Amino acid sequence: MNLKILSWNVRALNNPQKRDTVKNLLKEWKCDVVCFQETKLDCANSFVVKSLWGSHFVDWVALDAIHTTGGVLLIWDKQVYEKIECVVGCISVSIVLKGVEDGFVWICMGVYGPLLLGLGILYGLNLIV
Repeated sequence: MNLKILSWNVRALNNPQKRDTVKNLLKEWKCDVVCFQETKLDCANSFVVKSLWGSHFVDWVALDAIHTTGGVLLIWDKQVYEKIECVVGCISVSIVLKGVEDGFVWICMGVYGPLLLGLGILYGLNLIV
């Protein structure tokens, strides 16, 4: 199995020209799963997702931004992975994916938000597992 995963703090996907740039890079990199953090999209939708992916073989789950803060978008190639389950939390999106060819089951999580550590606060934790 050869997982092709990208985790990217994209710092906003509201601009159509930026989405075109992102789409071209994703096409070049040939990723199977992409996790975007800090999308700043208050309402992710299939139009935005398809404008990024460039193919109809896409599935996705999102944690919408609050006003213009945060936002997580996980997208993947439906020809490669099937979604078994997903959970959207306060600062994270988790999906259980199953390989279409090999049946391999795994969990992908995208996180973006404040994390309390002792008395300090760490902002913008980016994690994909």
